[in-house]
Amino acid sequence: MAKKDQLLGWDVSPYTAKVGSYFNYKNIPYDYKPPNAHTLFRKVQPAVGKMIMPTVFRPDGTVLQDSSLIIDVYDMENPNKPVFPDTPKQAFASMLLELFADEWLPMASLHYRWNYKGNLKFIIGEFGKNALPYFPGFVQRTVAKKFAGKMSGYLPILGITKKMEPKLEVAVENILSLLDKHFQACKFLLDGQPTIGDFALYGQLYAHLHRDPEPVDLIRKYDHLYTWLMAMHGSFDQPLEALPSNDEIPETLMPILQTMASLQVPLLEQSIQGMKAWAEQNPEKNRIPPRFGDTTLTIEGESETRYNLSYPYWMVQRIKQRVGEPSTELQEFMQELGLASVFSEALPVKVGLKRARLYKS
Repeated sequence: MAKKDQLLGWDVSPYTAKVGSYFNYKNIPYDYKPPNAHTLFRKVQPAVGKMIMPTVFRPDGTVLQDSSLIIDVYDMENPNKPVFPDTPKQAFASMLLELFADEWLPMASLHYRWNYKGNLKFIIGEFGKNALPYFPGFVQRTVAKKFAGKMSGYLPILGITKKMEPKLEVAVENILSLLDKHFQACKFLLDGQPTIGDFALYGQLYAHLHRDPEPVDLIRKYDHLYTWLMAMHGSFDQPLEALPSNDEIPETLMPILQTMASLQVPLLEQSIQGMKAWAEQNPEKNRIPPRFGDTTLTIEGESETRYNLSYPYWMVQRIKQRVGEPSTELQEFMQELGLASVFSEALPVKVGLKRARLYKS
């Protein structure tokens, strides 16, 4: 029997959930293997430079890391049921949803996981049994608490402090409510079939906001959103339909896109400006730092300092490469969403992703 590709990740990882759901949708044979601490240290870190998930090990020796990059590779190899729409507005909208899910929603995921104390026992148990599956429970818990402390420490550097927590929760409930209304009318984000945005959104909502014990029923209370979530979690045996014709965007998706854009645009602008300034000041350097100093996070009128991250720059570049030179109609769509400042101008530097790090390319 031919060896299958191996997907290494944990159930608590949203990006692992994203890739796993995609593999299930595309009927890609794979073995799901939660890596223990030894595997992460001796296999994953040497292969990709970090102890990070998800990582895919292929029978031919290829190793893939980063959920977006993994899906890019597999979708080129498996053209059946493509998750990137052919038309520019739909492709842009779906990848914009992926960008928001991957780069903005983690603030909500981490907040609910680590600031609701009822989650602590559950998460420490999950970390312990995955990292040290053959050790006694007390050893698992002791080690897992140290790892948990590191993860919860990401909240302040992302700008989620006490004064921001209530504002973040208001924004999240608004997004969940808009999504629930949308899924009352549409099966998936672009209606007829799942696209890249569905898998990214599923990863964050399922692995954190639904699966963690608290807040109780954060997702479940939204019936239509929950139905979509379970469809993304399932085997995709339901009949699929074509995407809307003429590159149309479902009417109920527009408020979601506009809300997400308004929350994320300032961070994306600062990532681009940070890259430009860094490249001008460091013309001889190729390896790009994960952080360009600090920036300002604003939610519901409240602001806080946070790290200005470089990775979203790569995600913006990826979208621009996918949709190409925007047509007049796409430019108008970007303008309508308030995204012209991010996507209408050429980016100052071309970058590549290699071994979980960004480089000039």
